[in-house]
Amino acid sequence: MARRRDKKITLAPVLTFLLLAVGSGCAKTPAPDIYLLDSAAPTHLPGFEKGIAVGVGPVELAPYLDRGQIISRESATKLKASEGHQWGEPLKAGYTRVLMVNMGLELDSNRIYEFPTRQRRSLDYQVAVDILRFDGALSGEVVLGVRWTLLSGDGKRVLVSKVSSIEEAVQQPSYESFVNAQSRAVVQLAREVADGVRDQNTKDKQ
Repeated sequence: MARRRDKKITLAPVLTFLLLAVGSGCAKTPAPDIYLLDSAAPTHLPGFEKGIAVGVGPVELAPYLDRGQIISRESATKLKASEGHQWGEPLKAGYTRVLMVNMGLELDSNRIYEFPTRQRRSLDYQVAVDILRFDGALSGEVVLGVRWTLLSGDGKRVLVSKVSSIEEAVQQPSYESFVNAQSRAVVQLAREVADGVRDQNTKDKQ
């Protein structure tokens, strides 16, 4: 009569696999690096209120930009949203902040307000901004494409409407250098918009 042989089941490999699976599931994802656009200028101009009163806004983002991840471009049709490199504030808020600070510097005015304003203010002009493109290659250049519109203070008349394309070289293939280039692009746009406001103000005084 044939004897039945009991098979021994070795549990060690199974337990090892389960422990590794649990351990990998509990591993923490590294925190992303956080970035802010740099205004490269003092946040506030000291002294009493002076200068042209400009309301900046609304500022609208192209839908693909309205996210926390920093967007870079890998080809004409392929973009990358980096989970490891993200904005420390909503991009719209950072963009508006840098634009306002540098417009104030260019116009020598501390009466540059986010529009719509929280308080009822008398404005000389309004500037509406549509950000059409704000990306680029980490090893190339940043491209800022914007449609900006200068309106009368009450918002009823369009005075100037322009599409601007600004390019800034990324000095090193890193996200920090990439964001620095984006910051310089917004500063350059602020100069352009401020020139438009100044020219219109000169015409209005004639």
